[in-house]
Amino acid sequence: MKPDTRKEREIALYEAALRLIARGVNPAAMKVQQIADEAGIGKGTVYEYFASKEEILHGMALHCFDTEIARFAALLEPCTTLQGLKEAVLAYLQDLSGSRMGTYQVIASSVGPQNTPEGMDLRLTALHGVLHKTIAALQQNGEIDPSLPDHYCDFALLSAAAGGLMSMCCPVKPEGANAALLQNLRTLIHRALKP
Repeated sequence: MKPDTRKEREIALYEAALRLIARGVNPAAMKVQQIADEAGIGKGTVYEYFASKEEILHGMALHCFDTEIARFAALLEPCTTLQGLKEAVLAYLQDLSGSRMGTYQVIASSVGPQNTPEGMDLRLTALHGVLHKTIAALQQNGEIDPSLPDHYCDFALLSAAAGGLMSMCCPVKPEGANAALLQNLRTLIHRALKP
């Protein structure tokens, strides 16, 4: 079934490019025709929406951020305790590092840091909104120190997540390192936020 609306077609193109990357196609070598064929959309239609492959790849990067923010929000939504928050963050990191990180590394290297897609500021605002909602609920429940400023709590969680993700993606680790890492992340989050 072909996608009907413009947004559906754009998402179909992003998902097609992601499937190609997952199969080992280098984004630099990827052709618009390949993406169109994979999405089941005519090449001419692709050019109605995008001027170049680079625009598709930038849109795909933003689509990935939107998808990850939605996943993260869904995991945090039921959190009513600091323990639940710690477990949700760790579950998210394990899922991300185990299933999507390789693809995202390829995307990041193809887009490059000097070409941050326009619209990233909106994604960062959305991520902060997810964090603020969760932190406010946990502060109200007495699970997080209510005197801690929002930006500190955001920084503590994002620092723990970034550090944990980098450690999880490290190819060479000593025996038992993953279990120790997970416990260290729990401790870090707990010490940073507990009243």
